[in-house]
Amino acid sequence: MEIHMIGHASIFVKTKDCRILMDPVLWDPFYGGTNEVCPKREVIHEQIPEFDFLVISHNHLDHFDIRSLAYLPKTVDVLIPRDKLIENYLRQLGYSQIYPLKDFNEVKIGSTNLLTTRSENRVPEYGMVFADESGVFWNQVDTILSPKTIKFVLSRYPQIDFLLATWQPMLEGCYQFNKSISFPYAIYNQLLYNISLIQPKAIAPGANGFKHVNCSSWLNQIVFPVTREQFCQDVKSVCPEIGQNVFPLDPGDILTFTDSKFCHLPKMCEYVRQVADNRESLAFSPVKLDAELKDNNPQDYDVDFLKKEVEKEICLKLPKFITENWDSLFLEHRKWKIIYQLEVTFPDGSQQWVFDFSDKNIQPYKGYNPLANFFTYITASGFYGLLNGTLSQEYMQGGYYRRYHKVYLVTSVGITYPTSTELIEEVLEDPLTFIFSANQQNIYSEKALDLELEKWSIPNRDGSESIKRKNPMIKIGDVLLKPTQELSLSWGFLKN
Repeated sequence: MEIHMIGHASIFVKTKDCRILMDPVLWDPFYGGTNEVCPKREVIHEQIPEFDFLVISHNHLDHFDIRSLAYLPKTVDVLIPRDKLIENYLRQLGYSQIYPLKDFNEVKIGSTNLLTTRSENRVPEYGMVFADESGVFWNQVDTILSPKTIKFVLSRYPQIDFLLATWQPMLEGCYQFNKSISFPYAIYNQLLYNISLIQPKAIAPGANGFKHVNCSSWLNQIVFPVTREQFCQDVKSVCPEIGQNVFPLDPGDILTFTDSKFCHLPKMCEYVRQVADNRESLAFSPVKLDAELKDNNPQDYDVDFLKKEVEKEICLKLPKFITENWDSLFLEHRKWKIIYQLEVTFPDGSQQWVFDFSDKNIQPYKGYNPLANFFTYITASGFYGLLNGTLSQEYMQGGYYRRYHKVYLVTSVGITYPTSTELIEEVLEDPLTFIFSANQQNIYSEKALDLELEKWSIPNRDGSESIKRKNPMIKIGDVLLKPTQELSLSWGFLKN
């Protein structure tokens, strides 16, 4: 088997019977311009080899990239989780042979077997096992594993030859939402424990080979607590029998294996080239953070227009929404006597508003309140983009939306406060989140994806909406079976 590291979560797999492209992100920056692959790479798009299967693990934008999917040929079979959003946009792009898969579904192509593996993070998402006569490769992608899932996979494939592992205990959103940015010992311990249960013959750190760029670059100091070198060393301590079979794959590297014999081929991929090793910029240093909220207004909105729209939403619509949901969404806000301080940063300065939930006749007033105990900070362009659906809440995790609280009540025997982190997140929610959720069914804005679709779609050569393969797969129970006739490949219309 042969695995090409394209970068971050994007890989190309060659088995005995087929070629598979998984989670292609082929241009930098991506994720709305906030991320790029690290180490820095160059993808030579016209040299990407032909492939038979396209696999999408989940709908996060660093795995489901509209621009890349628009470029690729539409005649391949596409394997996806059971996610209508992914399926809808693939069909709009022209893909027709789309196969949604559940946990532990199998796909058979000759002597090659693929198996989807469950994630406890129900995005939905899956990892994937690739098995042929040469051995077994498990790509965990971003999945969160339970011991039960590991046990099931090992019951099917007792020996995992190569594991592309979940390895980075990322602290996304922790600073923005006033959570701990201390080293996440418990999470990292669980990741290493999972590897000790799997006992792979060889391992490489998998997805999370990226960095934040542009106005999100400050996050690099607080999101990635483990270096790749530290992980590789720790794996050797957890699984000493693995020996030297720990491979820190860079973009453009190839790994091959047969019968547990491994060959690492640095910089041998013909269509991916590493430009620079810029991983030093990911050095975890939370005590050196300088992260002033700024609005770079990437959509170039007129500032006066932004101020008018934001003030209308805060001063007219938000009070009305709170009043209408006073006895449902905001019961806990009333109980804890929330004084809500909202600060919106515009390209030329910031403005503050306050809402007092101890007063049923809730109205905003401008300015600072020294008694405030729940604080939200957001950029004006991000605020407006979330309201009209052109930006996603996922994009705003780049640091453009932040919040924290210091909620407690004083009694005769001391103070009482919400003791559960889950309570703060799920019950004492930021009032803006309810507004944004009303505009978007999930955190991935379909309007934002529509804009990407309009920008990057490539018409089919014959003007049709999609191109169908002559040999679609056959479903037998929970197994997808590829007909044994020779796989037909159609790549030429992109190269011509």
